[in-house]
Amino acid sequence: MRNLGRIAALGALIAVAIGSSGSALAADKVRQAIDKVNQAWLAAYAAHDSAKVASLYAPDASVFPPNMDRANGRDAIRKIWQGFMDAGATNVSLHTIDVNAAGSVAIESGEVALDVPGKDGKLGHWTGKYVVVWKRSKGGWQLYRDIWNDNPARGRAVTPASRPRARLACRRACAREPRRRRPCA
Repeated sequence: MRNLGRIAALGALIAVAIGSSGSALAADKVRQAIDKVNQAWLAAYAAHDSAKVASLYAPDASVFPPNMDRANGRDAIRKIWQGFMDAGATNVSLHTIDVNAAGSVAIESGEVALDVPGKDGKLGHWTGKYVVVWKRSKGGWQLYRDIWNDNPARGRAVTPASRPRARLACRRACAREPRRRRPCA
């Protein structure tokens, strides 16, 4: 009787191990597929091919660039990336931190770095973070929602009061809610 209990427990343990290794393998396959599309994105960007970059997005995709309006659809996304290319943004690199998938949707977060010309024309290094929602279609994984923003400068805290547009919005919010303390108050 004891052996039967041990055999059942061992069988349950094996089933759990097989099930979790199967989901781990599926997660690895999603990560590999997303890494492959990211490499194609980087190659297209390096070749200044904004049409190819945009083709990697779903037809109903949106991007949310920092300090810019949302861009909906491939043509608007192509224009966003063409603008970055025309502005001289180069040496783009992506570092995926994690990918979580469920069914036909995956969420990737990571770090981005690139070089951009400053007002003096010299290249400066920019770093930021991003989140991409991916959608699986018949053709594979496509970017569906793409948002990124910059990291705060090292050694200095960035508050809403340190940015003019955010400072104005913060002051307006303080005027509406005078009892709430805000960094810009």
